[in-house]
Amino acid sequence: MRDPSASLPEDAPLAAASRGSMVESVHRGRVAVCDPAGEILDAVGDPDGYVYLRSSAKPFQALPLLLSGAADALKLSDEELAVACASHNAEPRHLSAVRSILRKAGLSEDDLQSGAHPPMYGPAAARLARSGEEPRPIHGNCSGKHAGMLALCAHEGWETTGYRKLDHPAQQKILGAVAGICGVERDEILVAGDNCGVPTFAMPLKNLAIGFVRLATGNELFGELREAALRIRDAMRSNPFMVAGTGRFDTGLIQAADLVAKSGAEAVFACGSPEGWGMAIKISDGTGRAVRPAVLAALSRQGIRDIGGETSELKDLHGEKVGEVAALT
Repeated sequence: MRDPSASLPEDAPLAAASRGSMVESVHRGRVAVCDPAGEILDAVGDPDGYVYLRSSAKPFQALPLLLSGAADALKLSDEELAVACASHNAEPRHLSAVRSILRKAGLSEDDLQSGAHPPMYGPAAARLARSGEEPRPIHGNCSGKHAGMLALCAHEGWETTGYRKLDHPAQQKILGAVAGICGVERDEILVAGDNCGVPTFAMPLKNLAIGFVRLATGNELFGELREAALRIRDAMRSNPFMVAGTGRFDTGLIQAADLVAKSGAEAVFACGSPEGWGMAIKISDGTGRAVRPAVLAALSRQGIRDIGGETSELKDLHGEKVGEVAALT
């Protein structure tokens, strides 16, 4: 693989924001569609250019929870496995599932080191504000992922205070699982800090697509890793609400199509189909509004159509439509 710092990856216009009769802004990006063996089936821009996976990696980060036997020993439900893969809204069901994981592991909210922000779901944030409470780590969208990491530590007997550090055994197990499912060597992965304080990983965009088609099919995976991937897939597919929540793109897409899907910060998105392809998309400028139209256009090229919401409306402060963001490819 080439040096990811050598140059900016080649990209292409994927979506445009129009206001009135004129295109106002253009969002460039990259798309990679791969089969489980790594063959590129479709690409826009450079599929070999590196990308930080951000929260799109969460299903992979949950794999050691299963590989270690912790999920079975703690009798985690599919809802709890799904919230461990989630960027959730902090709606009541999400918070209940996170608390349940911690309770089964003999831990509490005080052990979470995921950082605090208001719930992503407006009504949940408003309820919290009306109560006079400050947001706590459990309200952060990554609290399910962190609860899963803590449950892994509790099961293995590892100390929990430093679970966020790259040299902690939990993070080393996660790094190995990410490399294994995505088909890259550990030393080819770049590591930096994610916003919630744990490591985030960078690799070629095509390898994110490979990871998701393997997650969706189990193909090219063997033994315990295959079993763990398919359990994560089934948990997410059967509990799409737990993966994100009310009004969220990931939840709606999983409900509407036979896909396992996960978005990430800075406009990263990945999904896998049981038909044998995985897709990864990165909007170069990190603008989230371009993700939906770019993803739906790419899905249409794979034969998945009529999902709805092909464009995103732009509204003024009065709630009136003044433009839209639509795909260009």
